[in-house]
Amino acid sequence: MNGLLLTSYYLVYRSSFLYTGLAILLSVIILTFADASMHRLVALLNILLMVMSALDVIKFEGKSGYDKYVLTLPVSRSTIVQSHYLFYFLVVIYGVILSYSIFYVYDLVSGTPINEMSNSIFFGIFAVLLTGAINFPLYYIFGPEKSDSITLGSVGGAILVTIVSQSLVGYVASFFNPINPDLLAPIIYLIFGVIVYIVSLWAAILIYRRKEF
Repeated sequence: MNGLLLTSYYLVYRSSFLYTGLAILLSVIILTFADASMHRLVALLNILLMVMSALDVIKFEGKSGYDKYVLTLPVSRSTIVQSHYLFYFLVVIYGVILSYSIFYVYDLVSGTPINEMSNSIFFGIFAVLLTGAINFPLYYIFGPEKSDSITLGSVGGAILVTIVSQSLVGYVASFFNPINPDLLAPIIYLIFGVIVYIVSLWAAILIYRRKEF
């Protein structure tokens, strides 16, 4: 597993550095010049940019021929799929840490705290977990040749679901916590995102086991 994770890292580490720099630059611009209502988008933007490199892993594996070579190694197909999902999840954690760091530095420098900072980050986590949950099974079905279209579709679909589901999640949160539902809504998003991600992992393992190369 460690070898597979390291391979994924070395395939995309250059683009990871690029996306990190871009995320910091865009965050500075938004936090400095945009209206305060736009600040909550910074977390989603940061985490989403970070996982873009992780979404390219399978595409680069296909271009380099590694996706066929890895099948000759003494690892199961389930382990290969798990390494993709684990690497993606680790990148999500990195994006969360980056978001908190940017918010902390901004608060320290400007003296202006970000309202509902944790809520924004939790929403961002849900959106990117849903993105990954959609992406990987489709990658295994259609192959790396369709990766760009799959990525665009999954990102757009995940953001749309996040926006559309706010009313439903708000209703559930108000049912369990009628006094302050805003405190519970991000947790519901996080739990649902993790559940969907795990279900997607099981589905992806089944798909990859039956895949012919």
